[in-house]
Amino acid sequence: MILSLMKTKCVDTTFGRLALTARDALELVRAAYRSPENIGTLANDQLATYLVTRLCLPGKGFIDIGAHIGSIVSEVIRHDHSIKLYAIEPMPDKVRHLRERFPTVELHQCALGDVEEEVPFFVNIKQSGYSSLGRPHNSEDLEIIKVPKKRLDVLISSDDIDVIKIDVEGAELGVFRGGEALIKRSRPTLMFESASPQACDGLNYKKESMWRWLNERDFDVVVPNRVAHNGSGLCLDGFLEAHLYPRRTTNYFAIPKERRIEIRDRARAALRIAAS
Repeated sequence: MILSLMKTKCVDTTFGRLALTARDALELVRAAYRSPENIGTLANDQLATYLVTRLCLPGKGFIDIGAHIGSIVSEVIRHDHSIKLYAIEPMPDKVRHLRERFPTVELHQCALGDVEEEVPFFVNIKQSGYSSLGRPHNSEDLEIIKVPKKRLDVLISSDDIDVIKIDVEGAELGVFRGGEALIKRSRPTLMFESASPQACDGLNYKKESMWRWLNERDFDVVVPNRVAHNGSGLCLDGFLEAHLYPRRTTNYFAIPKERRIEIRDRARAALRIAAS
């Protein structure tokens, strides 16, 4: 609890950014000694965070779904003040902090899905970042609250959404389905979490269904260290295999096929990679 409070207070500060950088470096060093097969996963996850906060075009919209304490919001603002930011977060204490710290961000207190209703939300008291709509297998250290679940298409009507980051602990496909009109209209780059090797995450959202939803709408699913390089996205078998231990990554990018080269070049610029 104390550590979580410290993280919240340090978001959007120089000390907080230095602490996060040091933490990321320490995680890689630990992995090198304790579980070297996981270094690739950690590196891809750190790269995903770096890239997603730098891919949005100036003046366009960025949606942070599962904003939590605001670390992504903070980094996007630091990178480009012209970006219009939207944050969506269901936990009341996190929303209060976001409102105080980021008054210019359009904030919505709710969960997202493909049906609008009031639903139970399972708050992990010790590790609030793992809170979710799906009931965890381990019921210890849980607080159950009621939250509204809304559709992204109803919340946000902008035509200028360029990047959407989604971290909702297994409910990502529901977010896609509830935001289909916005995604079709704006054709944004999506970064989404997909960590569990299981066929579904307790919400009947299968990995195969998620890949097919994106593929049918002409998105390439790309691991973070491929975003700045040539090549098409993962096939279905490759996407499913990437979840097996040691998984390739926790976070994936879904890039509109017609924007693949554009996003590749933006990633190269962010990483200072010279075109070959």
